[in-house]
Amino acid sequence: MSLRPVMPAARRLTRAVLLGTLGVALLGCATPQPPLPEPVASTESVSLQGQLSIKLAAWLDQPARGISAGYFFEGDERSGRIDLMTPLGSQMARVVWQPGRVWLEDGRERREFESLDALSESLFGEALPLRALPWWMQGKPTPALPHQADTGTFGQAGWRIDTRAVNEGRITAERPGSSGQRPVTIRIVSDR
Repeated sequence: MSLRPVMPAARRLTRAVLLGTLGVALLGCATPQPPLPEPVASTESVSLQGQLSIKLAAWLDQPARGISAGYFFEGDERSGRIDLMTPLGSQMARVVWQPGRVWLEDGRERREFESLDALSESLFGEALPLRALPWWMQGKPTPALPHQADTGTFGQAGWRIDTRAVNEGRITAERPGSSGQRPVTIRIVSDR
C-alpha cells in the first residue's frame, strides 16, 4: 500500500483548514463602516435627479479634466447628499455634507473633508461652487452671496449661470479662464 495518494489529500485538507482559519480571522478584523449620516431636512431642501457634467479646460501645464455622471441630490447648501451614478446606473460615489464635515464614499474608501471646497480642491485641484449648486440647480442664485441679474442669466462668485432653459430642467454655469484660473463649465440636466 502506498502513502502517496494520502499525502496530497492530507495536504489539501491542512491547506483548506489554514485558509479557512485565516479567512475567519480576517473577517473578524474587518469592521464595516457605519452608515453616513442622512441630510437634515429644511424648508430649503430639494430633491432632484438628472445628469451632471463638470469640465475643466486645459490650462497652463494642466490637461483638461472632467466628469459626467447621473445624480440623485437631496438637501440644501448646509446639509445634503448627492449620489453620482455611472452611465449603466451603478453608484460610483456618494457625497454627504453637514456643517463643518463632508464625506466622500467611492466604494473603496471613505474620506472626510472640512468643507465642500476642500473636497472639490482634492478631486479637481481647485475649489468649485458645490455649496451654491443646490440653488443653481433650481435656476436661482444662492442667497448667501451677492449676484448680478440679467435676462435669463445671473452672475455669482465669478460664475455666469445661464437659466434660460431652467423650465426644461437645464442650467449651465461657466467660469471664464484668466491668468490665475482655468475655465470651467458645469452643465446640469434635472429630470425633476
